[in-house]
Amino acid sequence: MSTTPEHPNPCPPAAAFDVFVAGAGSAGVAAAICAARAGMRTLLVERSPAPGGNVANALVHSICGLYIISPDMIPRQANGGFAEEFALALIDDGAATGPVRMDRLDVLLQEPILFSRFCSRILAKEKNLTFLPNTAIQDVEIDDSRILSVRVDSLPDPVRATAFIDTTGEADLAHYAGAECESAPPGQLQRPAYIFSIGNVKMDAVDEQGRLEFSRKIVAGIRSGILDPRLAAAVMRPACVPDQVQVTIDLDAEGDHYSPLNPEFLTKLQILGQNLATQLQIHLRSQVTGFENCEITTFPARVGVRESRRIAGRHRLTATEILEGAEFEDTVCRSAWPIELRESASGPKMKYPRDGKPCGVPLRALLSKDFDNLLMAGRCISSTHEAQGALRVIGTCLAMGQAAGLAAAHLVRSASQRIDPGTEAAVSKPIREAVLKGI
Repeated sequence: MSTTPEHPNPCPPAAAFDVFVAGAGSAGVAAAICAARAGMRTLLVERSPAPGGNVANALVHSICGLYIISPDMIPRQANGGFAEEFALALIDDGAATGPVRMDRLDVLLQEPILFSRFCSRILAKEKNLTFLPNTAIQDVEIDDSRILSVRVDSLPDPVRATAFIDTTGEADLAHYAGAECESAPPGQLQRPAYIFSIGNVKMDAVDEQGRLEFSRKIVAGIRSGILDPRLAAAVMRPACVPDQVQVTIDLDAEGDHYSPLNPEFLTKLQILGQNLATQLQIHLRSQVTGFENCEITTFPARVGVRESRRIAGRHRLTATEILEGAEFEDTVCRSAWPIELRESASGPKMKYPRDGKPCGVPLRALLSKDFDNLLMAGRCISSTHEAQGALRVIGTCLAMGQAAGLAAAHLVRSASQRIDPGTEAAVSKPIREAVLKGI
């Protein structure tokens, strides 16, 4: 099989893999790299042309969940291990800046294209890892409580492995296998985001006063009938690139008709978002100081879906556990972001944990209850709708991905090639130590 220069690792025979990872967002990148570093022959597949998930395709421009919520101005890592390594390397690479304080929260600002290129480079460095972009799952072969193989559209034969990790966001691998999944009602699902970049902006227009003028002019445009009312919640933030800003529009997605798994519906939202973005750019040019010569520099490849399917695991994380900062015997990493609910297009509703205490993420929430060799990480892990609003952010996904990759390596090495119920606490201890290393 031919390979591109950015992904030089050749694909071994289909039966030669130890770990199969579906989805190359932040959780999938972390899972695949950490499994490979643990000595596992690992295959990572991604349906899009490049890694990076919602960053690469929906232009998500901030990395949330890396730092513990605190009242002071001192950023403190929520997880060490791969999440910390990734963030520091991303900054050194020039693809991210910060941390930046936003209210009570610390985030990194990052440039989506540079983020994706960074992911490509670090994936290519791992000798035990093969990455296949432009690769979609077609079918899954199972036998009782185990996944045996996955058929993908870029290889002639089914891919066999010992352990499988679903980090697709949409729980595609689990869905094809027939694992139990759940989702919130359409009217309750987190609303999707349309994010785009505007260039040729004077930087003094991005300070606090400039952002207030930005919002005021949008409100005035809506009241005068010039702007679509759906632009009312548009938010502008500075980008890593000079003279450029990122604008986010939460889309109402037609309430009870929203279907994040329907390609036709997502295409409709994509067209809506592009029309709103173009309308806003024209208005900014004529009405807002510093935007006189602005132009849209990047449209997203797709809208940013925040929630779809979640996989049923051995433990289902709840909002109460997030808000109370629960700890578990089998904790493998920590969630340090508030519950961020975007159930409407009017902006987020934040629910903060008591005293900002991070919540433990148990290994059981990363283990499918239906299949002994299926793990998950990222926004499709086992949780309630509200809890997922805290867990889905990139910083937490990096830590969950590392935990899933290491758990998969343990599963491969285990004589029974499964993690028996009741043994999760013992299995989680070395994983937790690796993920929280340095904390």
